[in-house]
Amino acid sequence: MALPTLATAGTRLFTAGYAGQIADGEETQLDSFTNTGSAAIDFGILAVRDTGDRSCKLMAADTDQQLGITVRNPIRAASTDGNNTVNYPQYSEVVVMRLGVVFVQAAEAVRRGDQVLAITAGGAGNAALGSFGGSKGGVAGSGRVDVIGAVWEDTVASGGIGRIRINTVGTRRTTT
Repeated sequence: MALPTLATAGTRLFTAGYAGQIADGEETQLDSFTNTGSAAIDFGILAVRDTGDRSCKLMAADTDQQLGITVRNPIRAASTDGNNTVNYPQYSEVVVMRLGVVFVQAAEAVRRGDQVLAITAGGAGNAALGSFGGSKGGVAGSGRVDVIGAVWEDTVASGGIGRIRINTVGTRRTTT
């Protein structure tokens, strides 16, 4: 490896944060649910209600009821599958942010001030279900669900890390 010089200082910048990391010292509201879905839930994606009380799962359909954004939990043990994956496996407690500012990975290019859209279709590259895009990448509709009360705080390129401000108490069923 070459020795650094003054000509190269500052060319490698740290990322702003990690997906699911609380972004600042502002007030936050965190809640916990049990992952009763069949798949593990990553950090920094949208968690939705599952069928049981106090349960959640990975977003799979546009009609899933939103709970909030999953928060990185640094004390979770890595999986023993050889990949050292750290996430919320099935039947574990999932920490969900309902109010505050959190870092997430953008599934597509977004602008500061854009509405946050949860991706439920494969339209944004290889985006994971429940990952986030914005109105710059297209309008809300089938496969692109508005995350109620959420806004992008940063302009971010596709695959980059940016902040989302969320202010929600979850969604509810209505009679209309």
